[in-house]
Amino acid sequence: MLKYLFWFIIVPALLPVVLVFWYVYHKDKYEREPLGLVLKVVLFGAIFSLVCIPVERFLEGVIYSYYGGIVSVRSEFVQNTVGVGLVEELIKWSVVMIFVWRTDDFDFRYDGIVYSVSSALGFAGLENILYVLNYGTSVSIGRAIFSIPGHAAFGVFMGFYLSRAKDCELKQNGFGRGVNLVLSVAVPVLVHGMYDFLLSDISMQTGLNSYFIFFVLIVDILAWLFIRHEFKTDRPLGE
Repeated sequence: MLKYLFWFIIVPALLPVVLVFWYVYHKDKYEREPLGLVLKVVLFGAIFSLVCIPVERFLEGVIYSYYGGIVSVRSEFVQNTVGVGLVEELIKWSVVMIFVWRTDDFDFRYDGIVYSVSSALGFAGLENILYVLNYGTSVSIGRAIFSIPGHAAFGVFMGFYLSRAKDCELKQNGFGRGVNLVLSVAVPVLVHGMYDFLLSDISMQTGLNSYFIFFVLIVDILAWLFIRHEFKTDRPLGE
C-alpha cells in the first residue's frame, strides 16, 4: 500500500513541483537562500492552503447570491477572481509576509521570487496530491503542464513586486512600498482569476476557452522573462 501511495500518488503529484522548485532555487547566483527557510515556506504554503476550502465555498455562496444565482460571464469572472484567485494568492502572500518579510535573508532582488514561488509550489503540491487522490494519475500530466507552472508563474509576479516593496521600505519610500505591496497581490490575483475563468463552464459555452492556451503561453513566457531579468540584474535591496 505504501509503495503504491509513493509511486502512483506522491511521485506524479510532486515531481513537477520539485523540478520547478529546483529551477527557480538554483538560479539564485549571488547568495542562495537558506534551504531550511525555503522548505519552511514550502511546507507552510501547503498547510495554509487548507484554509482555502471553507473560505472559497463561503465566498462562492455570497457571490452567486449577489448575482441572483445566475451564472454569467460576469459572475463567473468575479467568482474565479475574488472567490478563488484572491483567496489563494492572499494565502501564499501571507506565508511570505509571516515567515520571510522581516528576516535578514530577504536581502536581494531575486529573493522575492524564490520565496513567493516556494510558497506557491507548497500550495500547488498539496493541491496536486488531492487531485491525484480524487481523480487518479490521469490528471497528473495536465496539471504538470498547466497547473504547476501556473501557480509558479503567479508566484513569480508576486515575488517581483514584493522585492520592490522591500527595496522601497529599506529606502524609506512609504508610497512605493504601499503601491508595490498592493501590486504583489493584485497582479497574481488577476492573472490567476483569468486563468481559472478561461477553464470555467461559461467560457466553454461561450467559446472563450479557446483563448486559454494562448493566455497560458503568454503568462509562462512573461514569468520566464521576469525570472531571467531578476537573476541577471540581481543586487542587494536598499542600495
